[in-house]
Amino acid sequence: MKLEMTLPAKPGFLHMLPGLDIIALILMFPLLGPSFVQQTGIDVQVHESPWRYEQMENPIVVTLGAASGEEAAPLWVNKNLISMARLEDEINQLRSEEGGDAITSVIIRSDVSVPSGTEKEVINRVIKLGLKCGLVGKPRDKVGDLRCD
Repeated sequence: MKLEMTLPAKPGFLHMLPGLDIIALILMFPLLGPSFVQQTGIDVQVHESPWRYEQMENPIVVTLGAASGEEAAPLWVNKNLISMARLEDEINQLRSEEGGDAITSVIIRSDVSVPSGTEKEVINRVIKLGLKCGLVGKPRDKVGDLRCD
């Protein structure tokens, strides 16, 4: 009498499991990839403000970061670290490259530890270029903190 095997000769679903693991890993890399890329820019604690500006079209973002020690506050223009002396040149270069006269405004993000003199210097340099200037602030917790009687 001949013995017969009762199990199927090719269990197809068992051969598919390693392939499904590889597909799952391939799908996970694009999801996790951006978290491994170092983001340029600087984290800034902005002042509180009860005021809101209208939406500005295509602004240039100037960021003043917290100074460390005796050094001057770092200055970023659209995620590019520059010196205060190059501020006007950088803004003019961005205007010529990205939109020319279409860029009419600059938004300034200033850390709470930046001296007001530094903020005023940046604002004056921006206004001399003929651009509108706005300071970014975070909203207050309570609405109506500011009263005008």
